[in-house]
Amino acid sequence: MNYFKNILTALLVTGIIVLHPSLNKGDNIITKLQYLVYGNTLNVNLSPTVNRNDIKIEWVSGINELTVFEKGKKINEIPATEGHQELLVFYQGRYIGKIVQDKFSKLQAHQYFINLSSKNNTVFFNGEIVGTSGYKSPSVTVPNFASL
Repeated sequence: MNYFKNILTALLVTGIIVLHPSLNKGDNIITKLQYLVYGNTLNVNLSPTVNRNDIKIEWVSGINELTVFEKGKKINEIPATEGHQELLVFYQGRYIGKIVQDKFSKLQAHQYFINLSSKNNTVFFNGEIVGTSGYKSPSVTVPNFASL
């Protein structure tokens, strides 16, 4: 019985180590395994001054478009495709900013972070992709938003 427990413990520890996000590098079996376990995640962080229902996020790749977040809810998963991709962020129907990604492998797990805040009719945006094909967008400020 102890032998069986030792094998299970070793498998559990190995699994935890192998699935650690720091090993999500390159195109290898670990990256593919991490994608199957974690997939792509979208995190939308908004300040209290931003109405969640006024946010829309679209995924674009070539001629393909898909709305992934709308009216305060995630409505689709970010597709697992390779090539040039963009997440376009709209607030109150107006384009605010984007995060760009060039994926070289279809099965790569990524975390997508969208941060949006507003103050005195000015909207602040930044975004980041964490993973093998990571990206950090420059911060964007849209002044006089109410008058647009």
